[in-house]
Amino acid sequence: MKTVVGELPIYTFRMLTAWGGGACVLLMTALAGNALLLHKRDVAPTIIAAFFNITGWLYFTAVGLTLLPAGRAVVLAYTMPLWAFLAGIVLSSEPVTRRRVFSLLCGLAAVLVLAGDDLIRVGQTPFIVLAILSAAASWGTGTVIQKKVTWHTPLFTVAAWQLLIGGTPLAILAFLFDSAPYANLTWRGALGMTYVILIATVFGYWAWFRIVRLVPTSVASLGTLPIPLLGVSLSMLTLGEPLGWPELGALVLATASLATILPLPRFGRR
Repeated sequence: MKTVVGELPIYTFRMLTAWGGGACVLLMTALAGNALLLHKRDVAPTIIAAFFNITGWLYFTAVGLTLLPAGRAVVLAYTMPLWAFLAGIVLSSEPVTRRRVFSLLCGLAAVLVLAGDDLIRVGQTPFIVLAILSAAASWGTGTVIQKKVTWHTPLFTVAAWQLLIGGTPLAILAFLFDSAPYANLTWRGALGMTYVILIATVFGYWAWFRIVRLVPTSVASLGTLPIPLLGVSLSMLTLGEPLGWPELGALVLATASLATILPLPRFGRR
């Protein structure tokens, strides 16, 4: 993503991500023999969930990645469970426990460690940090909405239409504001765009829904814990971004936060 946003305008990049991924997921749905249309009861929830899960997440992460190092962006973006916790309190009346409050404080501390110097200077980066946190909050809210709905349509079909519907506002903005969007696109950017569509979007949706089918959601959620570590490490190795004490400290705090808030699986005795 960090590579592609250097060569494509934000709106075009995210239009291709959402519409390309949605078309591929819809094709997979057809090949699997599932219904291609939404049940009438699922139309409104799909539109609402698409706004948070797709439009908000895709737009704000792209904005953040244009001006924020990829490693920092990953740490902030994957504080999503914290915002899902807050959204759950408001939308689902979930209980507030000491463990969840501790998790929230660790997550906020991670944000302050990364943005502390810039907040003191009141420079530009705090607004970029806010964009990434808005992405995490949007995804977290969408996750709560997704769980509250009793779906009458196969999840692959719902995922496809969320991508297509959520990408529509971004497509409109791309057609209005992105002139000659592919002028600076190189083979490296094209390969990156292909990866974002086929691997990060299509395979990501397929893998996530398969995992959720096979194991409880609490177990599947533990898979988010290594993501900030991978993001920080790979951004250092592939993009040459610096790895200092702020990044390491925020990584430790964010991991502690997520490890605290995500429920541990309970396995029965044999």
